[in-house]
Amino acid sequence: MLRNATRVLTALAIAAAATLLGPAGTAQAAAHGCNGTQIDSWNNYHNGTRVATTYLYWDGTYNCVAAVKRGDYYGKRSRIAVQAWTDATGYVGEDDGHYLYYANYRFYGKNRCIAVETAMWNFSGSNIVQDHVPPSGWFHCG
Repeated sequence: MLRNATRVLTALAIAAAATLLGPAGTAQAAAHGCNGTQIDSWNNYHNGTRVATTYLYWDGTYNCVAAVKRGDYYGKRSRIAVQAWTDATGYVGEDDGHYLYYANYRFYGKNRCIAVETAMWNFSGSNIVQDHVPPSGWFHCG
């Protein structure tokens, strides 16, 4: 009887830990509003100060780009945008708005090469980041 109770308690503890922790990598991706595996990232700077980090995710069919604010901009409403292109269709879309933490955009990427852009504005409305990656051409062909 005690052995069965121990097994049940152990199983419950493992299930609770799995629920709290979740699968590896999922929490970060979900925090940026993207699914899949992170396949790339780069920092975005203004006058030598990192103001955002851009992440690229891939789930086998779709790419998702997420620009996450950093430093003084994190948690404060200001304009941030991400845009996406593929070699097959050209411009595919964007997420552009006055957000507290991040902008993201999910787009079809199977058998396509991609390019993305992160843009950010300061609290006065002046553009401070305009990073097109890669600078020319395409990358992460999937």
